Amino acid sequence: MDNKTFLFVISTLNKKYKVKMTRVRPFEVLIHGILSTRTKDETTFPAQRRLLSLAGNPQKLYSLNAKVIRKLIYPVGFYKTKTKLLKRAAKMLIGDFNGKVPSSKTDLLKIPGVGPKVASLVLVWGFGIPVIPVDTHVNRVSQRLGIVPKGTKPEATQRILESVLSPKRRLITNKTLVKFGKEICRPLSPLCGICPVYHYCEFPDKDYYKNRYRNLNKEDTYKIYR
Repeated sequence: MDNKTFLFVISTLNKKYKVKMTRVRPFEVLIHGILSTRTKDETTFPAQRRLLSLAGNPQKLYSLNAKVIRKLIYPVGFYKTKTKLLKRAAKMLIGDFNGKVPSSKTDLLKIPGVGPKVASLVLVWGFGIPVIPVDTHVNRVSQRLGIVPKGTKPEATQRILESVLSPKRRLITNKTLVKFGKEICRPLSPLCGICPVYHYCEFPDKDYYKNRYRNLNKEDTYKIYR
């Protein structure tokens, strides 16, 4: 897919999902990022809210007993390990960063539980810095569309996306592609028959999935576009 087509595809998806950029406290984004690894949003967000209700800053988080944290964040995946990471992250924020979440990717990557994706999430949603976090949805969609070659690693996908998109577009592209990847360009059984960018997509199996879902009934279609 050439850059001109890619920009058109992104514009089309942005119009469909009407994603708006909203700023969130960096500490909240950091907590979300650490909890979200290998955990679905419907589990992560409630756990995040429970934890932040008692630990709204690094000092309060560090002071919480590990058993309390485990109870608050359960059933997120690897909740025992994440409890340890959260305690260590809070300790580092207090000791190395004066109790504040840093706005540098280099510094963020020093924090326990923070990898490239989480660091990018904090930068874009916490500080409004125009980067594109690449999770499994963004990477899968980018490869299927033909924006990046098959097998491209997330960090390479991020570099390619950011090299083409303007800073303004970068701010909302992650959320747009995540929504598209969850609703239509799903990991299993993608709904190619109702894809708004079907004609531009380079996914080799798109015709098969288009025919498979050609006869979606009205109720199914309503659920997808709700």
